[in-house]
Parts: sequence; structure tokens; C-alpha cells
Amino acid sequence: MKKINSIILTLGVVLVSFQSQAQDPNYRQNQFNALMLNPAQAGSNSYNDISSLANTQWTGLRGAPMTMTLSGNFNILKSFGVGVSLLQDELGPVKSSQFAVNGAYHLKLNNNWRFALGLRAIAGNTAVNLAELNTNIPMDPDMLTNMTTGLQFNAGYGFLLYHKNFYVGFSQPRVGETYFKNRNNNLYVDTKGGYVGYLGGNVKLGDTWTLRPNAVGRVMKGLPLTLDMNMIMTHKIGFDFGLSYQLNSAVGAILGYDFNNKFYMGYSYTYPTSKMNTVTIQSHELALRYKFNNNASRCQGPRFFN
Repeated sequence: MKKINSIILTLGVVLVSFQSQAQDPNYRQNQFNALMLNPAQAGSNSYNDISSLANTQWTGLRGAPMTMTLSGNFNILKSFGVGVSLLQDELGPVKSSQFAVNGAYHLKLNNNWRFALGLRAIAGNTAVNLAELNTNIPMDPDMLTNMTTGLQFNAGYGFLLYHKNFYVGFSQPRVGETYFKNRNNNLYVDTKGGYVGYLGGNVKLGDTWTLRPNAVGRVMKGLPLTLDMNMIMTHKIGFDFGLSYQLNSAVGAILGYDFNNKFYMGYSYTYPTSKMNTVTIQSHELALRYKFNNNASRCQGPRFFN
């Protein structure tokens, strides 16, 4: 019985680690996470930008998720874009690092619409520090050796259809299997990445305000659907405020300001609506972006991208 409990605990940690790597961490300010959502976002703006997101969930809870991303998005040619992204994620004993290069071709359908196809190349590592976990079985052989994927390569793809006032995208961020060295977990978890779908747009409310709703859904076999929805109001001077909702999980508020159309700072506070609110009541997220080399002649994507 003790052996079975040990195996169940190990599999639980493995499930967490696969969830951490197979689905990118969720953000409230997804407009700063576009490259992580879909490689077809590379080069979709009329300018180049460098963005960073830092997210701490369930503040005060031991082993709570902490995530940082850094990305650069560049339109190097009229119809081609390149993006790079770096992800560092910690969740309990699970630590993941990932570097990705994204490329996208943007096909002009007419004067208003474009269709983009993107591809992603990934190098990453996930490690599970089992030796730090406390168990009721001293010197349990299943828990003495840490788990690691080593340096592992993967790939992804995505599609994006967009207009200056609307967009819809779909991607599979990882198509290859993920596996740990000396551990075969294929019987217990889906070792391929899930799927991401999203849509949204801009709705003008007179000359001063713009309403920018968006929704992002993530699906992976064996895990519940993740659905994030934002409703953001933008003032013409560059001030943003809005509400966020994560299905059966959390609600929150978003604030941001665009300084001189160059530097942007955003903040999000999230309150859990699930049973997590019995142990923690807050999560925080900070977004920073700097944009440069604006090309006014390039097709301007909806505000979700910028």
C-alpha cells in the first residue's frame, strides 16, 4: 500500500510538470504574450517591440507558480516577421525553461484582411526536484532521483486571420512529445502539447474610448478547458483599464498606461474564485513593453497586438 501511495505521489508530480510544460502559463494581459500564444503573431505589428511579463500566482502559498517571459517581435520584411521568446516557469518542485524562435508569413488577402502562417522552433528543459519533497516513506527509491528532460527540442505552428478591428487565431504550441530521461510516463499523461484558440477586436465608442474584448482558450487532453476573457477600455491618451475572468478560477482588474506611444506599463490583480481563496487571495502580474521603428505603411493589426 505504501508503494502504491508513493507511485501515486510521483505521478501527481509528473502530471503537474507536464501541465506546466505542455501548456504555457496563463496570463491576464495576453496582449503582451502574443508570441507565446501563436508563432503567427511574429511581425504582425506595424513596429518592432520588446515585451516582458512577470506573474506571481497565489501569493503566500509555498510552491506557488512564478513565471517570467521576455520576447522580441520584429517585422523585418513587408510580409515576413520574426520573433524570439524566453520563458522561465516555477511551480512547486517543477522548473521549466524554454527558448523559441518564431517566423511568420503574412499574406495580404485584400486592403483590409491578412492571413498569417507561423512556425516555431523550441529548445527547453523541465526538471522536477523530487528529492526536496517530504514523503511518509523514508528513502523511497521512487523519490530519491530527480527527474529531467535534459535539453529537448520541439516545434509548433499557428494561423492568424486579422483585420484592423478583428482577429482570430489558432495554434498548437508544441507538436512533439515531451519525455523525461529514464521515466516512461506515456501511460499516465498526454505527452504532446495542447491547442490554443483566441479571438477579439476593437469597438470604437465615440472619439475618446475604444472597447477591446478578447478571449483565449486552451485545450489539452486530460486537463480541464482553460478560458481567459478580458474586457479592456482604452482612452485616446493611452490609459487602459478593464476586467478579467478565468473560467471557474479567478476574476481580476487590469490597469495600464502608454507613455508617448513608446513605453507601456501594465498591472493586473487577480482574486481566485475557486477553493484556492481559502489559502490565498491574490495574484499579481506586471507587463512592460518598448516599441520602436514604427512603419506607418505596414498593415496595422488590431490593438490586441500592441
